[in-house]
Amino acid sequence: MVIYFFIVHKNKSTSGQARYLTHRCRCKGRGKVYDEEQSELQGAPVFKDCPKCSGRGYKRVPSSVAYQAIKHLVPNLNERTWRRNWKPFYEGLKGKCHIEESHAESWFEQLTR
Repeated sequence: MVIYFFIVHKNKSTSGQARYLTHRCRCKGRGKVYDEEQSELQGAPVFKDCPKCSGRGYKRVPSSVAYQAIKHLVPNLNERTWRRNWKPFYEGLKGKCHIEESHAESWFEQLTR
């Protein structure tokens, strides 16, 4: 299971009214990009890990961004409560998603051999 987070930013050219989503990196979620230099040297297509996402296929979301997103839903949530109570839950949930993703990937590899 891959979870993609799209971060909403304010567009400063229109005084903060318009919003847009960040773009994914060049790998389009695959984690690999075409290496032009090595391909030209070797004469065959060569792929390398995406430099923007480090081969993960998506950009990591820091907990501060998650806090800001949740704060829009729960305006009374202060930072101290977030750090003590909710951030450990968020980090654990994120870790569980990564574990389940690796299990699914290994099962998929076994089934498609």
